[in-house]
Amino acid sequence: IMFTDVRGFTTISEHYGKDVQGLTQIMNRYMTAKTAKIIENEGTLDKYIGDAQMAFWNAPLDDKDHAINAVKTGLVMLEDLDEFNKEIAHENIPAFGMGLGINTGDVVVGNMGSTQRFVYTCLGDGVNLAARLEGQSKPYGVKLVVGPQTAELVRDVYQVVELDLIAVKGKTEPARIYTIFDVDDGAGELLHKKFLDFYRQGNWDAALNLIKDLKRCWNEELNAYYSMMEERIHDLRSKKLLDWDGIYRATSK
Repeated sequence: IMFTDVRGFTTISEHYGKDVQGLTQIMNRYMTAKTAKIIENEGTLDKYIGDAQMAFWNAPLDDKDHAINAVKTGLVMLEDLDEFNKEIAHENIPAFGMGLGINTGDVVVGNMGSTQRFVYTCLGDGVNLAARLEGQSKPYGVKLVVGPQTAELVRDVYQVVELDLIAVKGKTEPARIYTIFDVDDGAGELLHKKFLDFYRQGNWDAALNLIKDLKRCWNEELNAYYSMMEERIHDLRSKKLLDWDGIYRATSK
């Protein structure tokens, strides 16, 4: 299951002001471009939710590579967004940002709704987590966040990097969350694992000492994430927690 959302929509909306038709036209162009990538990569578009999209794989037709196709779609959408922004820059339209969440799990798929109207959609805890993962892409400073099963199914194809062990808002059970990109960095991978180990052990100084070196890894793709973690560690250290269990409990969606 995939959820996408526009970053910077307020700026785009302000650009158009009272020109609601203009805003509608640019959103339709954006949605058309992104929907094409979903359909081209075996996905099923579920719905549009304002400036967000929901899509899923492996239904109505079976797809043994559903996780790989979902991640491939996300990466292609982000790549295509760069081209889209270059195109609209010539029209003096503010750039679009995007956050994505992808999760793999068992869900119910079919016609759902009411006796008056129904839609073909999916329902289940896996859907809820996918939506929450998309929401975490912004605070974690990455464009794509995936759940544990997705990460396991695609790690032989893509560079998978663990971000955290988090209990998303509304859930008590923690989940490991990951990001994915096309940068392969063996040294960065080893340093990152050490960083997460120190962080979960509450060894704040050791974790902080690694961040400077880590900001030179992954072609600086994770620098916003490391800055966020640096700030979090300073906050955790100041609280002098006695019951730190290595699980971050999110307070926002």
